[in-house]
Amino acid sequence: MEVTTIVGIVIAVIIILVGLRMLLKKPADASPSLESELQVNSDSQLPIIPRHVRDQLQTPTAEESTARVEPTLNEAETITDTADKKEPKLAAEKEQAAETAVNQDEKASTEAAQPEAGAEATETAKVDETVAEANVEEGLHLHSHVEKAEIIEFNEESSILDEHLHEQQRVDEESVLQTAEEFIVFNIYPERRILTGDKTLKVLLKYGLRYGEMACFHRYDEEHERLSFSVLQITDEGPAGFDLETLANDQVKGLAFFLALPHHDVQNAFDTMVSISNLIAREIDGTIYDQNQQEMTAQSREFWRHQAIDYRSGQQATV
Repeated sequence: MEVTTIVGIVIAVIIILVGLRMLLKKPADASPSLESELQVNSDSQLPIIPRHVRDQLQTPTAEESTARVEPTLNEAETITDTADKKEPKLAAEKEQAAETAVNQDEKASTEAAQPEAGAEATETAKVDETVAEANVEEGLHLHSHVEKAEIIEFNEESSILDEHLHEQQRVDEESVLQTAEEFIVFNIYPERRILTGDKTLKVLLKYGLRYGEMACFHRYDEEHERLSFSVLQITDEGPAGFDLETLANDQVKGLAFFLALPHHDVQNAFDTMVSISNLIAREIDGTIYDQNQQEMTAQSREFWRHQAIDYRSGQQATV
C-alpha cells in the first residue's frame, strides 16, 4: 500500500474523531443565566450582553404576549381620525332624518289641502261656465238680425257619380268580350305531368298575360290599350274562370285560348295568340288542339287564321 493512501486514511480518521468529539461535548455554559455578571463597554458605557442572552431577551414570554399593549402615538392619531370621520357621518344621518320628517309633514299638509283646492277649482269652473253661457246669450242677442241658413237634406244622386257609372257601363258594353259574336279557340292539354295552379300562374305572367275582366287572363297589344286574346282554364265541366285565392292549390286540366270576333286587328291578335300558345305548350309539355278537339297542325292553323281574317259580322266561322 502506498504511503499517500495510508496518510489519507489517517487524516480522515482524525477528522471523524474530532467531529464526534465536538458533537458529543457539552459546553460548560450551555444554559447561561440572565443573572450573570454584566460587562460594561468603557467607550459607550453600555452593558455588553452576551450573544446567547440576546436571543432570550428578544423572545417574548407568554405573560408578556398576553399583557396589555399600550397604543403608540401613530395608533392614537389613527383612532382620532376614525372618530373625526364618524362624527360627520352621524351628523349627516341626523340631518337626513330631520329632512325626512319635514317632508312627511309637508306631504300630509298637501294631502289635506288637496280637497280644499279641488273644491276651489270646481267653484272656479262653475263660474267660468256661467260667464261663457252669458257671453253666448249676449252674442246671440247682438246677432239676432243675421239670417240663419236652412240645411236641406241631399237625397238626389251626384252627377259626378252618375257620369262615372255611365262611363263604366259604356266601357263594359264596348268590351270585345261583351260584344263578341264568335270565338276562335285553341286548347292546350299537358301530356306528361300534372299542371299545378302555381305553375299556371307563373307561366301566364311570364308571357305577358294579366288577370282581369270575367276572371280571365288577357293579353293586350303593344300599347296596352286593346285586347288581343284571353285565356280560361279547362275543368271537367268545361272552360271556367280563374280564382286567384285558390289557384295556387288547384290542379289545372288545361288552358283555353280564345280570340273574340269581330276584332279591330284580328291578324296581329291571331298571330300573337298562336305564338304565345306554342311557347306555353312547350313550357308545360302540352299539346295544342283546335276547337273541334283536333290536334293542331300547320294546315289547320292556317285554316283558322284565314277564318279569323275573313270573318264578317253575321257570318260564322265553320270548318
